[in-house]
Amino acid sequence: MKRITTLLAVTALLLAVSVPTVLASGGPGARIVLKAAKAFPAAMGSAKFRAKGGQRELEAEVEHVRRLAGKRVTFYVAVAKLGTVKVSALGAAHISRSTQLGQAVPAVSAGTNVTVRTAADAKIVPGSF
Repeated sequence: MKRITTLLAVTALLLAVSVPTVLASGGPGARIVLKAAKAFPAAMGSAKFRAKGGQRELEAEVEHVRRLAGKRVTFYVAVAKLGTVKVSALGAAHISRSTQLGQAVPAVSAGTNVTVRTAADAKIVPGSF
């Protein structure tokens, strides 16, 4: 019994260390979940922002939008258009921007909105940092 308890305690500790958490503002990065809009109830998404020194990196993705396969979706951060990406045959789209690669990355702070929209401007997954 003692052996099982110790094993459970070690497993819990490993899980606590390995699960990513959203960092407080002022930290080097944050990750958020983008939730499905009414028009796309099965959709899921996430966004991740990292800043270190003068460098910034932003990644966002949407999944489970198979009915949009082959069509383009647009990623927005605040009111700025981050980019447009074609949805894969499996119903996923991903965008990544980094100042280290010379790409424009908007500033992100607590409350900054991230939204993925269709070409017809319908919300797919919104969220905020």
